[in-house]
Amino acid sequence: MTNKLNNSKQYPLVSIITPAYNRADLIEKTILSVLDQSYTNIEYIVIDDGSKDNTLEIIKKHEDKLLLLTQENIGETKTVNKGLKMAKGEIIGIINSDDPLLPDAVTTVVDEFMNNPDIIVLYPDWQMIDSEGNIIKYIRTFDYNYENMLRWQHCVPGPGTFFKRSVVDELKGRDDNFTYVADFDFWLRAGLLGRFKRIPKIIATFRVHPGSASVSSKGLAIAKERIKLINKTYSSPYLPPHLQRLKRESFSSAYYIAGCLTGSSHPLFKISYFLKAFFYCPHKYFAEYKKRLIVIMWQILDLFLRPKK
Repeated sequence: MTNKLNNSKQYPLVSIITPAYNRADLIEKTILSVLDQSYTNIEYIVIDDGSKDNTLEIIKKHEDKLLLLTQENIGETKTVNKGLKMAKGEIIGIINSDDPLLPDAVTTVVDEFMNNPDIIVLYPDWQMIDSEGNIIKYIRTFDYNYENMLRWQHCVPGPGTFFKRSVVDELKGRDDNFTYVADFDFWLRAGLLGRFKRIPKIIATFRVHPGSASVSSKGLAIAKERIKLINKTYSSPYLPPHLQRLKRESFSSAYYIAGCLTGSSHPLFKISYFLKAFFYCPHKYFAEYKKRLIVIMWQILDLFLRPKK
């Protein structure tokens, strides 16, 4: 499966979903990266979520090669769920409008699924790129371990992740009560269903550009969602006892991340999150998480030393 493949019953249909909102400057590169894949048995669904620029016009240039849906703006989570309902593939991937795939990405994924039939989610290594597509650095992801994903509160599956249809059938899509962490919630729930596997190969990209730098302006909202997510995770009746035992450490990580995400304009929230992070699991901050303790100290010190406006 290293050469250009034709549609065949021998190879599964792969559905790729791209939600798009105001990405006129970048979306064509992503569309072409999917259309030019070496694996051709692909159903490509692109949903324009009420863009105000000429994103839709650019998508329509390729309308004969993809399934296009247009709608009033409803947000990424609900848009992705629409795509999941439309998808007919045995294998599904969600590719952001600014994160193009590398040419053999889908071929690699299909190979891995066919060689590992018990795997339900595959995720690769990836490269971070700038707005011009220049490589900033290569990211080698963690080999999968659900316990670590939970206790670190680190979303291991990243760009280029694909999953089997059975995952969608079971989970019914992303939780639209979340705006910023619906993908992580999805992986936390999926991890209770079956095995994930890392592909030790760079086949995807994550683009860093001004339009993606939303954390600074929405940091507190994202931080609050991280706390909402950890509360939801540990209120689930499906979380087995050996994972329930990680509760204090998981909450500590969630509060630490929330503190890091909260900007300097919300000092009381930041300090509160950091203090809760420490007191949920203090012994860890003098061992495995001692670097976190340094970060906490520097960020709190910065709040007091920063010139008052």
